[in-house]
Amino acid sequence: MSQKPNYENLYSFLAGEFAEADLEGKSDEEVVLSCNNPELAKWHRTIIAEGRVALASPSFPWKDVGDYANRHFETEESARKWLTKMLDLLESGLDKVSGGE
Repeated sequence: MSQKPNYENLYSFLAGEFAEADLEGKSDEEVVLSCNNPELAKWHRTIIAEGRVALASPSFPWKDVGDYANRHFETEESARKWLTKMLDLLESGLDKVSGGE
């Protein structure tokens, strides 16, 4: 019996950072760039790793990604593109605050 992948940190990040962003008038890019903090670097690396695993999965949980981030995606492909962009931005910002460690 195979165990369902655990994306707990990824989902927590999406719900915590994106769910209310529209109400705050923030773009998705602003959300990601504003959450970079050296003290959260380890957690952000975990989020990035979980996100990459999810993206590589043949059963990519695109509807869950949309639900947790409070985003509506018409297709799996659009959810993949959005999540890839958000993870890339998070990783880029993380490299800057942690000195590229």
